[in-house]
Formats: sequence, C-alpha cells, structure tokens
Amino acid sequence: MFRILERFGNKYFIANSYAGNGSGYIKKGISGFNQASKFNPFFVLTDLDTYLCPSGLINDRLKVQKESNLIFRVAIREVESWLLADRKGISDFMGVDLKQIPIRSELLPDPKRSLISIATISKKRNIREDLVPKNNNATIGPNYNGRLIHFVLDSWSIDDAMKNSTSLARAVACIEKFQPSE
Repeated sequence: MFRILERFGNKYFIANSYAGNGSGYIKKGISGFNQASKFNPFFVLTDLDTYLCPSGLINDRLKVQKESNLIFRVAIREVESWLLADRKGISDFMGVDLKQIPIRSELLPDPKRSLISIATISKKRNIREDLVPKNNNATIGPNYNGRLIHFVLDSWSIDDAMKNSTSLARAVACIEKFQPSE
C-alpha cells in the first residue's frame, strides 16, 4: 500500500496502518472503518479469495451505504497476483526464468501457492528458505512476508504490474481520482 500511495507524492499520508491482520479483521472492522471515514479517509484492501466478483465481496462485507471517504478495493484473487504481475521484477528477484512467471496472474486460482511453487525452483537459496514452507503444517515460509516486503519496497514496478493486472490498475486509478469530502 505504501508503494502505491508513494506514486502520488504528498497528496496522501498514512496515519495508521493495520496491515497483516487478515480478511477476518477486515470483515469484523469494515463497518467501523466506514464510520471512521466520515472524519478521515480510509483505504481498505482485501483479497477476493473464493468470491466470484469484487462487488459480491464488498456487498457481503459492507452491509450499509459506503461513505464517500472509504476506498474499498479488492485484489483479484490475492495481492500476490499484483506482485506476480510485475513479471520481470519478480523473475529477477526470485532468480527464475521469466517463462516461469504466469502472464495472467489474476487468472490463477491461488496466486500465493503459485508464488511459493515458483520459489521452490529459485536459484537463490534465501528465496527458497524464506518463502517455501519448512513443514506440512505451514502454508508459507518462515520469512514469507519479510522477503516479499523487501521485494515491494526495493524492486516492484507498479507500472509494469498494472499492465498485467486490471485490479491493480483500477485500484491505482481509484486512488488517483479520489477527492476527500469534508
């Protein structure tokens, strides 16, 4: 999120971030975020996961009228699809051939699982060790989030990713057009 807002210079600042709390947290807190957005703009990003379309997820989560200062966006299928959409960047970062990176990451049924699968063939030991689960009980590697944050902050090209991800391009366009109401 920080990297996306960075595109707009000082038009936006982040007062608080509630990253990493998962979709359950968003589901439980969305009505509060909506209410709070009457006073301060809120940006909420969630994964589509198993929903068929973003509007279905948004309608299921937000049972009341959305306030004008709430930006509620959905990454199609998961936010990892946005990372995979920067095909050259993720290929270089992970140390794999560009042919291993899917062209249409938003069509993947489980982008996180695809990203981890790609990590298993990485030439970089630290990528394999950080992203690939160590045992059958784990779904991600021990430094999955840390390693991907490093990619996002240092290497991810939003412009390249937007060419391959319509949900990312729409999210950026929504933020660009956003005018906070008083």
